[in-house]
Amino acid sequence: MLINILGLFANTALGVAAPKCWEWAKRKAGEHNHDIEQALLKAHQRSLKDIRAYCQNSPEWDKSHRVIITRIGQITDDGQQILTLVEAGQSPGIEGSLQRPQQQAIAQNLMQRLEKEHQWLREAPPVLQQAFKNLYLPGLVHYFRLEIKHNPVVFNTLTHDLLTQIRGGVSQTNEELQQIRTRLDEGVDTFIASCQGLDEQFNQLLRTLKGPSPVPADFAAFIQEKTQEFFGREFVFEAIQQFCQTQAKGYFIIEADPGVGKSALLAQYVQQTGCLAYFNILSENRTSTDDFLKSICAQLIERYGLAYDLPLHPDNTRNGNFLSKLLTEAAAKTDRLVIAVDALDEVNLTSQNPGSNVLYLPATLPNGVYFILTKRPEYLPFVVSAPQQNFDMMSDEYYPANLEDIRGFIRYRSQREPIQRWLTAQGVTEAKFTQVLAENSETNFMYLKYVLDDIERGKYANLNLDNLPKGLEQYYVQHWQRMGMNTQPLPITKLKIIYFLTKTNKPISCRLLSELAGEISLTVQGILNEWVQFLRIQRQPGQKPLYSIYHKSFNDFLYRQDIVQEVESLVTPIQKQIADKSWEMLYGQD
Repeated sequence: MLINILGLFANTALGVAAPKCWEWAKRKAGEHNHDIEQALLKAHQRSLKDIRAYCQNSPEWDKSHRVIITRIGQITDDGQQILTLVEAGQSPGIEGSLQRPQQQAIAQNLMQRLEKEHQWLREAPPVLQQAFKNLYLPGLVHYFRLEIKHNPVVFNTLTHDLLTQIRGGVSQTNEELQQIRTRLDEGVDTFIASCQGLDEQFNQLLRTLKGPSPVPADFAAFIQEKTQEFFGREFVFEAIQQFCQTQAKGYFIIEADPGVGKSALLAQYVQQTGCLAYFNILSENRTSTDDFLKSICAQLIERYGLAYDLPLHPDNTRNGNFLSKLLTEAAAKTDRLVIAVDALDEVNLTSQNPGSNVLYLPATLPNGVYFILTKRPEYLPFVVSAPQQNFDMMSDEYYPANLEDIRGFIRYRSQREPIQRWLTAQGVTEAKFTQVLAENSETNFMYLKYVLDDIERGKYANLNLDNLPKGLEQYYVQHWQRMGMNTQPLPITKLKIIYFLTKTNKPISCRLLSELAGEISLTVQGILNEWVQFLRIQRQPGQKPLYSIYHKSFNDFLYRQDIVQEVESLVTPIQKQIADKSWEMLYGQD
């Protein structure tokens, strides 16, 4: 199969005779290049994610989800062996793009070998067997194509080798490299089209395998973090799709309370579609209009090959005029242009002219241009003539769908051994646990994350089902109490650390926190460890970790605590003694 994919890449990338490309592909596959093998393994894992998504939407999921999850875990672990069998299943003599009969032959050969050599497939539920047979190879081709196209190491290695061995020279022009990427899209579409003829549910998944671009590099880690264990929300994705199909352009605005999962939802959407994206992140001080315009304008220029130099001139980010210009030029090069922007409520409105739209979002849009926005249900300056739809996730209309997603996530997490052990100790059935926790959650995924993580860590060993917190706010209150923040005498050192974490709008090191609070680093690190579940930790090679409050809802809770506000009287004298150098490290010379 690796030969097939490399041959497909070579044939479509250069447009030369297929036999020549296939000879090159055979040589390249035999080199056992580590980067190529890792890209293939990554494609293997992403294909399995689609298979799991299919199984979750099947009627068999409720009764078979435990064994399906187990089997998919085994398939993931056996990735290297499976890919060896995929390669062994190569049909000899294939030249040109893989057509449906050839793809089916490879799939049949693979299934026979796997059923013979791997017990997990023989014991797998029928829905998983069917999904693996029909979706695995198309997904593998698709995601490995994305790795070739967007992984710089793999792409440069293969392109350099191709141009040297087949054309006899290396082109250094960005234009030709972009043409290779475009031809690769066109060639793989032929393969995806050859996989039709399955039932409609499979076809729906296959239609998603159409070549999304990689997520913006600046937000790759954030998106990966937010999409871990992402669950459900199909009703929101369907609403977005319907809006884009029925409107020629416009703004789709998702509103929901803190902790419901707006950022995770948008990160999942970006990961699935490859659309342009910007995430306002208060804990990383990414909340200015200038940062937004620099990022989105650069993405537009790079994605659509617009004739402007980077970095941008400062005049181009003083207002939204340049963004509007780029949107018009980019829209002329594509049928649909989607930009996702998260957390409008976290935007620092003082960073833009008074009375203007938040982030200088355009009042009018070219046809084919769509913005998918998320925000809390609060007022923001936003007046547009383009079509817009406010999608209130908290409305009664969507309560049943939200609740079903919550229940499904609880059932999924309940399969883990620590939670099973806790349920046994409490004498509580999984069904009862799901019912009570779903009610307590108030359809808030962040609440579930915190509570389920605490149960797994053994922090609720002495609590029963009736004593679990009800709602995110009560969870914060319980944690505040568990940390001894209300004891007498007051834990002044802890309060000072929490105070500075809420006040600094940039990630901050333990050493600098120590200087601000006038405490030794060892003491501060111990306090940070106690609050680690609420902190985002940024680690860079060769540098000390940086800490910030993970979610704005917890930051808001802390700032509302009277006891924390009173700490200002304690830290004011300390602040006056802090060296200018410390503040300069935090905020810069300005």
